[in-house]
Amino acid sequence: MDDTMTAIVAKALGHPARLQIIRLLAVQTECRGADVFSELPLAQSTISEHLRLLREAGVVMSRPEGRGMAYCLAPTVLDDFIVAISGLASAATGCRRDGQG
Repeated sequence: MDDTMTAIVAKALGHPARLQIIRLLAVQTECRGADVFSELPLAQSTISEHLRLLREAGVVMSRPEGRGMAYCLAPTVLDDFIVAISGLASAATGCRRDGQG
């Protein structure tokens, strides 16, 4: 995963409601939009916007199901993100305690 995609995924994961959606989807193969809406204490339009951002980042996939949508996680994107972030963490030398780099 390149830096641009890593930043896009990080931004998509950077909101508590989106993390709640991911946790909800992580324990299921697929979840109907109505189920997502009923699980979170947010307006449907707000949840829809969060799902849109997650889809655009490639973290969540969707498909039409009846009148609504079904959602699922795209685990390879999350796996690639973990590898990218782990690479940053393992390359980091850290700061000196005196704050001088």
